[in-house]
Amino acid sequence: MERDSARLWAMIEASRPEIWPGSQPWEDAYGSFGTLPDADGLGASVLRVRVPPGDLAGFLETLWLRYQVPPRFTVGPFETPGLTEWLSGHGYLCEMVEAVLVLAREHWPQDPLADVAVREASHLADFEQTVRLDHLVFDEPLLAGRKLVREWGRYGRARRLFLVPGEDGIARASGGYTDFGPWLLLFGGATHPAYRRHGLYSAVVRARLDAARTTSGSAFAAVYANRGTSAPILERLGFAAIGTVTVWGPVRA
Repeated sequence: MERDSARLWAMIEASRPEIWPGSQPWEDAYGSFGTLPDADGLGASVLRVRVPPGDLAGFLETLWLRYQVPPRFTVGPFETPGLTEWLSGHGYLCEMVEAVLVLAREHWPQDPLADVAVREASHLADFEQTVRLDHLVFDEPLLAGRKLVREWGRYGRARRLFLVPGEDGIARASGGYTDFGPWLLLFGGATHPAYRRHGLYSAVVRARLDAARTTSGSAFAAVYANRGTSAPILERLGFAAIGTVTVWGPVRA
């Protein structure tokens, strides 16, 4: 299992991380990667730190000065040793621990739930329903106007979105995937609080995998999951954890 986990992590590491729309990505020769914020200050993130240990302090001090606001850090198993100690000493707190769960292609569920009306988002109004759901569930910004259209433009053959429509302009459930080729990232799984415990989250997971089975050659699907909410549902579908990542944010006054 340890060897398999290392192999799967290596495949994930070979892909560029998902980024906030409108943010400006940067990377260095060691594989460190992050994003500078958009015009509204959103998307200030450091997603990988791979510099040599002896260069860590200077790298982080310089990096911190580049940002308009202190960035959030995602810390995985391959970060430079000493990163979490530096964050703790510079006013950061661990906000979240996410389990990284994977499911090999041969074990993807074969039976989408027929009694739940999941469909692929096919126009802007569908996408707007999912944006409103993400705002309700995750407190993400409500995109509108050109920003809404720009983000919707990122979807296509390799990045697809699915939803259970709602009657009030807010999706009952939604989730998407990005096809990196060797593997599939499931992202954004959310269920409206009024419709939880009705199998909608599982139905959207199944619908995504069913759709990807016919268009993607990915060897496995992966999800960064909250251990207290979505992870248990995914485990019941056969997903297994290969590790965790932690998300660190600056203490706000």
